[in-house]
Amino acid sequence: MTSYGEEVRRLADPKLAEFNSKLNPGKEGVIGVRIPQLRALAKMIVREDWRGFLEETPGSYEEEVLRGIVIATAPMDTEKRIHLTEDFLHYIDNWATCDIFCGSWRFPKSDSDMVWDYFASKIGTGEEYPMRVSVVARMSLFKDRERMLQLAEDIESRDHPGYYYKMGAAWAASVIYVRFPDIGMSMLESGRMEEWTHNKTIQKICESLRVTDGDRSRVRALRRRRAP
Repeated sequence: MTSYGEEVRRLADPKLAEFNSKLNPGKEGVIGVRIPQLRALAKMIVREDWRGFLEETPGSYEEEVLRGIVIATAPMDTEKRIHLTEDFLHYIDNWATCDIFCGSWRFPKSDSDMVWDYFASKIGTGEEYPMRVSVVARMSLFKDRERMLQLAEDIESRDHPGYYYKMGAAWAASVIYVRFPDIGMSMLESGRMEEWTHNKTIQKICESLRVTDGDRSRVRALRRRRAP
C-alpha cells in the first residue's frame, strides 16, 4: 500500500515549516508543505485508496490537514462524512486546519438541513475549536439569508474566552455584514456580542474591499470603548 505520509515528507520545505510555525504558534509537527500541494495529493488519494489512507495515523501537521481534506471531499454519503468529521474534530487544534477543512466540506443540496444541524450543534460544546468549526463551517457552506440570521443569533448569544473562537466569530460576523448589511448592522447595533469580538468584527468589515467608505464610517461609529 502506498505510504502517503512518505509522499508528504518528500514535499517538505524547512523554510516554509519555519514560516508556518510562526502562523500556528505552539503547533508541533509542522514540516512545511504548501496547501495546493496537499490538495493535489488529496485528489490522488481520493482516486486511489482514501479508505486505506484514513486508517493511517497522521505523523505531522500537514498529514492532519491532508486527512481533513480527504474526509471533506472523498465520495461518501453525508452521514458517513459527518461521522468521520466527528472523529476528525480532535485533530483540529489550530485555525488553519479548521478553516481549510471547513471550506473543503462537500454535500448535496438535499442534505443541507442535516449538515446545518450538525455544525450548528457544535456551538454548544463550550470548546474553543469545535465552536470555531461551527461558525466557520456554516459561514463557508451556507449563504442564504435565513441561515445567516440563525448564525448571527448564535454569534451574538454564544461566547468563549479562546482567542481563536473569537477570531472565527468576528470573521463570520463580518462576512454576514458583507452579504446582508442589514443583518450585520443589527448585530452591531444590538450590543449583544462580546466586546472584543464586536470590535474585531468592525475591523474586519472595514478591511473588506466590498464595503463602501460610507459603510466603514457607520460601523466605526459603533466601536465600543471600555469605560476608564
